[in-house]
Amino acid sequence: MTDTEQADTDARPEPDPGSPPDAQADAEPQRPPKMRGKRRDEKAAPPPGDAAPARPRDPEIERLEEAFERGDYALVRAEAGRLAKEAERDEIRRAARALLRRIDPDPLAVVLLVAAMALLAFLALWYWSHGHAAP
Repeated sequence: MTDTEQADTDARPEPDPGSPPDAQADAEPQRPPKMRGKRRDEKAAPPPGDAAPARPRDPEIERLEEAFERGDYALVRAEAGRLAKEAERDEIRRAARALLRRIDPDPLAVVLLVAAMALLAFLALWYWSHGHAAP
């Protein structure tokens, strides 16, 4: 036993053997184990391999994924739409629809844009409809 271990055991009060187990548990709270950064990153990282688990291995889907990463959204929109309708396998259609969802605008952003345009139109009409006194 080292000096620091001895100091830790001296500072900690011994639980009373006659007290109920709940009182012993309250005497010293348990701390959750510390997570190291490396372990946390390993859990969040995708599994090793060429493809994500949900993406099927298909040359057309892989070509569209590469186009998406390059930023060629026009190609992705056109080809993924066609593939979502005409693909033979169901998982290919799902992957194409997932690609289309990734390039669709955020619904909240669309609602906020429409609300801003409606407010601008209302304020412009209000300004033009109310007469202004000439100086």
